[in-house]
Amino acid sequence: MSDIAKKLQELGHILPPVKAPAANYLSYTLQGNQLIIAGQVGNPGSAKAGVLGAGGSAEAAHKEAQMAALRLLAVIDAVTGGDIERVAQVQRLGVFVAASHDFDGHSAVANGASDLFVAVFGERGRHARTAVGVASLPTGAAVEVDAIVQLVPA
Repeated sequence: MSDIAKKLQELGHILPPVKAPAANYLSYTLQGNQLIIAGQVGNPGSAKAGVLGAGGSAEAAHKEAQMAALRLLAVIDAVTGGDIERVAQVQRLGVFVAASHDFDGHSAVANGASDLFVAVFGERGRHARTAVGVASLPTGAAVEVDAIVQLVPA
């Protein structure tokens, strides 16, 4: 078992299955050692978090961001053939939060994803990040997260 798999297990997480894209796009692109992963939603179709600032739960959205990060990790695991240790650096996360115009807690929600990457990869998991509010997200999700990851050459 890899150190990353052990860390995920210690944190009480299991990587979910990788789902096929919902439309005409790729789940990821790999150019050299740069992996760009399409946005992953935490809980498709779940209305638990709702629209933040309009009755939605920031705590539930934080958990959705964490689940989206687990989905990103599952894609990395699949792309590397189970050798997730090849992650040299998580370079960037983009976090989109379904929010009303007056919601201002985007960063706290986005920490659900950021904290997981740092917990799993340590310094390699520290990244640049954008957290923005949007009117809606696919499947009614409260959070969507995408990533750019640098891999160690195979």
